[in-house]
Amino acid sequence: MCGRFAVVKKLEEIAAYYKAQLVDGDEWRESYNIAPTQCVPVLVETDKGRELRLMKWGLLPHWCKDPKKAVFNARSETIAENRFFSDSFKKRRCIVPVTGFYEWKVIDKQRYPTYFTPKEGLFSFCGIWSDWTSPEGEKINTFSIITTTPNDVVGKIHDRMPAAITSNMIGAWLGANTSSDDLKSFLAPYPASQMMGIEVSQYVNKFANPGEKCIEPI
Repeated sequence: MCGRFAVVKKLEEIAAYYKAQLVDGDEWRESYNIAPTQCVPVLVETDKGRELRLMKWGLLPHWCKDPKKAVFNARSETIAENRFFSDSFKKRRCIVPVTGFYEWKVIDKQRYPTYFTPKEGLFSFCGIWSDWTSPEGEKINTFSIITTTPNDVVGKIHDRMPAAITSNMIGAWLGANTSSDDLKSFLAPYPASQMMGIEVSQYVNKFANPGEKCIEPI
């Protein structure tokens, strides 16, 4: 699964990286310790082109009535058949720009974090999103990160990792006419040679802990 990540680029930098229009998010600030239910910038394709929007981490399909049923990760192996995800997988795919993500190894009931980051640029996590309306009538965009089997770098720590794609695949992932089989082929482990893992302190274990200290090597 993916339960924590960092985005330490300004919104304008992310929009420029993806050649996207910045739609909203003036109040958002970069973070080293993003947890589920928080809002983050997400890339989508619209009739007007690529847009960077703020969305809440935790997918809620439009028909779901209970916000407590939000799902933060979707398994690549079952996403096309699972009713909770299938409609978004067909019609509402997105990219979650990420500077790096965390996974933990458990030893004697202690959780030891590793920070995984690309050697260049940003991770482009494959995601799905949905328009959801709360019982109070508030309209919220929500999303989930797709996970897959790990590569050799992440596999030493955890048995899952976010599905991330390279820049040349983004257009097809966001495009409306890409076949389901092609989409599934994108959900493979990210090339191990293009990323690295850094052991960091347990400071990041508490999601309220902020700042660059989260990614300082031990």
